[in-house]
Amino acid sequence: MMKYTTLAIALGTVALAGCKDSTGTLPLDAPVIESITSRPLVRSSLQTLATGVLAQDRAGVVGTPTYLVLAPIMGRTAIRLDPSEPRYVGETLAANPDPGSFAGGGGFGGFYTAIRAANSLLAALPGAAEGSFTPAEVNATKGFIKTIIGLDYMRLIELRDTVGIPIQDPADTEVISAVSCKTPVLNFIAATLDEANADLIAAGQTTALPFVLPTGFTAFGRNYSTVNNIQRFNRAVKGKVSVYRAIDRKAPSAARAAEAITELTFALGGAAPGGVAPSTFSFGPYYRFVIGGSEATPNNVSDTRLRLNTLVQSQLQPGDTRGSKIVAASAVSGQGLLFSTNITCAFCLANTTNQERPLGILRDEELVLLRAQAYIETGNFAAATADINSVRTAYGLAPHAVFATKAAAIAAVVYEKRYSLLMEGPQSLVDLREYGLLTSFRKETATDPYNAAFPLSRAELNARELTTNPACTP
Repeated sequence: MMKYTTLAIALGTVALAGCKDSTGTLPLDAPVIESITSRPLVRSSLQTLATGVLAQDRAGVVGTPTYLVLAPIMGRTAIRLDPSEPRYVGETLAANPDPGSFAGGGGFGGFYTAIRAANSLLAALPGAAEGSFTPAEVNATKGFIKTIIGLDYMRLIELRDTVGIPIQDPADTEVISAVSCKTPVLNFIAATLDEANADLIAAGQTTALPFVLPTGFTAFGRNYSTVNNIQRFNRAVKGKVSVYRAIDRKAPSAARAAEAITELTFALGGAAPGGVAPSTFSFGPYYRFVIGGSEATPNNVSDTRLRLNTLVQSQLQPGDTRGSKIVAASAVSGQGLLFSTNITCAFCLANTTNQERPLGILRDEELVLLRAQAYIETGNFAAATADINSVRTAYGLAPHAVFATKAAAIAAVVYEKRYSLLMEGPQSLVDLREYGLLTSFRKETATDPYNAAFPLSRAELNARELTTNPACTP
């Protein structure tokens, strides 16, 4: 990892006060890990630290357009044309991303800031003040924070894929870690999430976190401040990672798919294939955006220049009520594109309602379709069909007969995920990439390189005294 000389701003609020030149106090303007670990942790400090972790986690998603806009552009879902900012097209659909630009280097540092903040919180837990927390509360905190670490690493590898990413050393955040390849990164994430799950089991199902979560974690179908639901969230993230391991185009694994089925079924409350009610599709943790309030960063999908790729409309199946997400907009064209588009998503329109529109982190609807992907990899097409049909029939489409081939099942689940999760992240890009479908789409520009991943950021390369992505460590 590149060197960071400061912690997240939220962490700095608990730094020891004192003069920077004093050898007896810790600097306030350049806080270090000892600022947190050198004195007993109390509930008010833990609240500050946990709030900082979750704020940085959210900033990693919406702080740059990489995760919610640029990845969908690569995935042939969106397009953003701006005469004063050509990189939305130039570094996605016309040429390779520049690691020094917001386009190529985004979706990187923010997630590592969140991971460092989370590791710093974990480092402070052994110093909890006597009587401040029960052992169960400490275990619940460990399980939740480690789940967030796994979530952020998953997002990093979603965006970087075979470029690889560094795995930050939690014991020494100043070290420049080697860049690990995709497979060991996914293995590390899986191990982290399993470790978190063990902490949650040790905490006990009824234990509540000793700090208050943002309302996005409590107001959308489940309260994720108690261990029983945190564990469902943990298994949901692990199940998604297991699906990624199962469909990895370089090393697909039916064994990982079987793990994913177990994990996702737990996250879905034990529901059988096809047994998840559409009324719960929206359940899950969310990011909330309150303009002018404490969560003032807007949902950056609300954008006056954001449009949908015309393929989104032309490939929509007749009768699919998810077509309500597609609305007319002023036509845009240019920047070497071979097409123009006059459609956008309803929640992409630039208005206060859309700026404050909650964003699902991992909803039950996505879990159902992820489980279908896992069933496909195990060859259980009947179960995969049942899960896929439970989604498509909820939107007015006729059910599929049991798929006869793996290719037919994959095509069906890719379609459902595209429209159910429209503009919610890089899911379609990941699917097209792993199933080898990306190049089946038309070229959007004459020089379209079919980009499937983003590079390491320029700051990261500079820290390594490199100009291009290094070879990752297998």
